[in-house]
Amino acid sequence: MSFSTLAEIYDRINGNAYIPYADMLEDMFKFSDIKVREVLDLGCGTGGITANLADRGYDMIGLDISPEMLMIAREHNEGKNTLLLCQDMTEFELYGTVQAIYSSFDCLNYIQNKDLKKVFVLARNYLEAGGLFIFDVNTEYRYKNVYDGNSFVYDFDDVYAVWRNEYDEKSGLCEFEIDVFSESEDGLYFRDYESQTQKFHTHDEIMALAEGFTLVSKTGGKGFDGCTAQEKDYYIFKKI
Repeated sequence: MSFSTLAEIYDRINGNAYIPYADMLEDMFKFSDIKVREVLDLGCGTGGITANLADRGYDMIGLDISPEMLMIAREHNEGKNTLLLCQDMTEFELYGTVQAIYSSFDCLNYIQNKDLKKVFVLARNYLEAGGLFIFDVNTEYRYKNVYDGNSFVYDFDDVYAVWRNEYDEKSGLCEFEIDVFSESEDGLYFRDYESQTQKFHTHDEIMALAEGFTLVSKTGGKGFDGCTAQEKDYYIFKKI
C-alpha cells in the first residue's frame, strides 16, 4: 500500500483540517503528566499537521511508509525542526523517546489487528512514562452508512479523482478503489489507480491491545475533518 497516487491530492482533500487538528492535539497534550516537547507523527502523510506543530515550537518526527508522501512533507517542513523518516509504523525505530505520539486521519485503520498490536507495543516503548498516545479511527457507522456502496468525486481543475468504497460487515474490511486523472501540459489526462483496505477496529479490540496504557478519553468526531460524532472515535491513552 504505497499511497503514491493519493499523495498528489492528499492536501487538497485534507488541508483545511490541518490547523484545527493541530489545535485539538495541543489541547490533548494537556492530559500528559510530563511536558510535551518531542512528538512523533505516526503516518504523517504529507506532513501538514507535523509542520503546524513544528511552527508552535515542538520538536517533530514525521514517519510514513510512502516516499511520495514524504517528498511533499519535506517541502511543508523545510527549515523547521522536523525529522522525517520513511518507515513502516508496525516496525519503526526512533533515536530516543518522545512525550507524545499521535496518528491522524484514520491511519490505524489501514493496520490489521495482528499488526496493530505491534504499533501499540512500539508506541509504549518509545513513549516516556506519563506521555500520550493519541489517534482517531473510523467507526462501523462510517463504514456502513458513509462508505459502503458509495463513490466520492473530487474535481480540482487539473486533477479529477473518483473514490469507490465497499464494506464487508463480516470481515470488518472496507475496500477502497481510487482513480486519479491528472492533466498534463499538453492538455491530455493520465490515469493512476490505487486500491487500499481499511479494517474496522472495535473498542474492545483496541482496549485489548492497550497493555501498559490507561485510557484517558474517548470522544466522537469533531466535525473539522468532515466527520460527525458517529463517524470517528478519538482516543487518548497515557503510558503507565
